[in-house]
Order: sequence, then structure tokens, then C-alpha cells
Amino acid sequence: MKHREIENRLLYSVFARNHSEQGTLKEVEADLERIRNLGTDILWLLPVQPSGLQDRKGTDGSPYAIQDYRAIDPNQGTWEDLKSLTDKAHELGMKVIVDVVYNHTSPDSVLVQQHPEWFFTNAEGKRSSLVEDWSDIVDLDYRQPALWDYQIETLKQFAAVVDGFRCDVASRVPAAFWKQAREACETVNPDMFWLAESCHLPFVKFCRDQGRVGESESALSDAAFDVLYDYDAFPDQLLVMENKAPVSQWTEALIRQDAILPPNHIKLRYLENHDQPRAMACSWSDRLWKNWTALLFTLKGLPMLYHGQEQKESHLPSIFDQDPISWNRDPEAEDWIRHCKTVRNAFFEPGSPVLYEPDDETGSLAVDRNGCRALFQLQEKADRIPAGLPDGEYRNLFTDRPVRIVNGIVDAADLPLLVQDPLADERRGL
Repeated sequence: MKHREIENRLLYSVFARNHSEQGTLKEVEADLERIRNLGTDILWLLPVQPSGLQDRKGTDGSPYAIQDYRAIDPNQGTWEDLKSLTDKAHELGMKVIVDVVYNHTSPDSVLVQQHPEWFFTNAEGKRSSLVEDWSDIVDLDYRQPALWDYQIETLKQFAAVVDGFRCDVASRVPAAFWKQAREACETVNPDMFWLAESCHLPFVKFCRDQGRVGESESALSDAAFDVLYDYDAFPDQLLVMENKAPVSQWTEALIRQDAILPPNHIKLRYLENHDQPRAMACSWSDRLWKNWTALLFTLKGLPMLYHGQEQKESHLPSIFDQDPISWNRDPEAEDWIRHCKTVRNAFFEPGSPVLYEPDDETGSLAVDRNGCRALFQLQEKADRIPAGLPDGEYRNLFTDRPVRIVNGIVDAADLPLLVQDPLADERRGL
């Protein structure tokens, strides 16, 4: 599944425990038609396995402190429920991926009990986590060849049911393992999709400094993964979202991505996820939400939504306690998401170059791509935005409404703006 067309798809992330009052896979299945109608192509289920009891955080425990890799959390459902959900998703034209948490397990996991030698120990000889705050997990040691065999066999069991994997803290597991795992899973399902949670660069350095695995994004991409997380640029993006940094700080990070990573790399693009604040917690107006959402579908990469984002949810559910989303559907927001995906696929070729033109004074960003010019207001600093376009009337391809440019200026209320760019060749130096 490693091809640029992935960028034309939309990924939707769900934690079953918090998707409904019941917290089950069956309830997620019952919601699949609505999820599909957003334009979703790939459904990502956060971990479906049971959480450990020892050193548990919260009442229900982190889904990333897994007790048994080969079991389904009975509170979420059964293997049959997972198969039923996947079958229904396929009928609707979606693929399903599940979380793979292979850096660590809960301290009372099946593997701790059966294979204690497969874990790192600290100076006191106790199993532990390299990260002090991750007190509810213990780290696996991939210097043990038998561990590779067990983990790959587990993946093959899931590959017979689902369509791919989102691999948690993938940078902390050897790239050679991921390569071998992908090759093995392709004997079960040759069309698997692999998403890596490639880690923040300071964290990768920290792991290496401690003598542990800290794989680069290039290594992960070359070994196995179709799409990489955006944690090299997202910290700057979040600062811009929170109005704590100039837009140019983020676009410089995006430029570094394109310059450093392999030419065929694909990034996951998101405004929020289960580990990050809700976008609407940034005290955004509806207009800012609309601009940022349109930008999400304009950038290169695979766009992602976290469940609840489609109703502009500001509360980030806990992953340690059942904290169900209070669903209050926002038809206008859902329509905007659908429309932005339609516009993306109509005007932007997967992998096509993007030119960024930030204006820190007005908190706006111009994006040039595929002969189009897009303008977004990312911080509410000004009512009048430099358009970088000749004066005249244009058709806004985001809204299908006319917009006038006067003296090189557009009204911020008319953003986001997408137009056919009469200066496209000039901007590309042709």
C-alpha cells in the first residue's frame, strides 16, 4: 500500500472505550456509516487489548499498558466483534488498522510472567521503563531473537482480521524488526497499511544517549512504514495554534521535513490526537477552526481526525478512565470536512510540491500548490490580509463564492481562500 495515493485518503482515530457510553467495538460498528460519511477511508482503533492491573493509572488503565497482546479487552468486546466491525467497514469502503504497542507491556503482562528475560532491567535488577513518567509499563528488550518471533506471530494473527497497524513509539523498536514484521504480514495480507508514531527528535536523542534504540524517520520509512507521524514539526504547529509563535516558525519546520526526509516520505497531518490538546481548546473562533481544517486538507500528507473533532469538541477524553464523548453533532462542521476532502482530491496531486508564504504580522499563511493559491488565517491578528494576487474578482474554490482582491488585499472574513493562481508559473520560476 506504499504509494502517494494514500494522501487522498482520510484517517479517523477512535478509542472505543470513549466513543460511547458502552465503550464497545459494537458501538463503534454502529457508528461506521456516520464516520464513513465524513469522507473517512481508514479507521484507526486505539489498542483493543486488555490493560494491565499492576501500577495502573486511573480506574481503567492506559490502553498502552497492554496485559496480553493476543487478547481483546472484554470491556471492548471479543475477537468476533473486531471481525464484525472490520467486515462492516469493508462493506462501506473503509480499511481498519489497530494500534501496535511493541516497545513495552504492563508490569503484569503475559510476557512478563512467561518470558521475564525479554525485558530490560534497571541498576537494581528490576524491570522498568526508560521514561520515569511511564510508571505503568516495562520496556521490552529486542536483543532477544525469540521476542521477534513472538511479536511477529501476533501481528500475523491480527493481519488475518484487520488491514494494517499504527505502531506506537515506533522509533524505540529496531527498524530491522519492522522490516521483518511487514514482510511476514504480507504473506497473510499483501495490502497492509503501516503508520509509525515516529517520535519527537529530542526523545530519539534521549533514547540513544541511554544506549537504547532510537530510530530515525528515514530508517523507519525505508524499513516498513507508509506514513510517519508529524512530531518533528507538530510542536511548532501547536505553538502557532496557541498563538505563542509566529507562523514562519512552523513553516520553517515543514521546509526542513521536505529537505531532510526521503523524497517519497508521507507525513500524518493532524490538528489533535489522543496525546495532544483538542484544537478548540486553543480558544479558537469558528472561523479559525474552518481555516485550520481547510489547511489540514491542503498540506502534503495524510489528513487525520480524532473522534469528536468533527463537532469541534474542546474536551480531550482521558485515556486512563472511561470518559465518553458527549455527542452533539455539528452538521455544518461535518459538511466542511467532507467538502475540504473533495476539494483536496480535485485540485491537489498527491506528493506535489508546496510553497509556503507566511505573514507573521497578520498571522496568515499563503500556500501555492498545483497552480492554485490558498490563503488561511491561522491567528486572528488582522482583518485585512495580503493576497499576493492581482486585483480582481476570483472564484473561491473552497466556498464557490466570488471574492474581490483590492489593492492586493483580501478581507479576512473571506478566508480560507483557494483560487486558480494567475501567477503560478512566475512563482515556480517558469
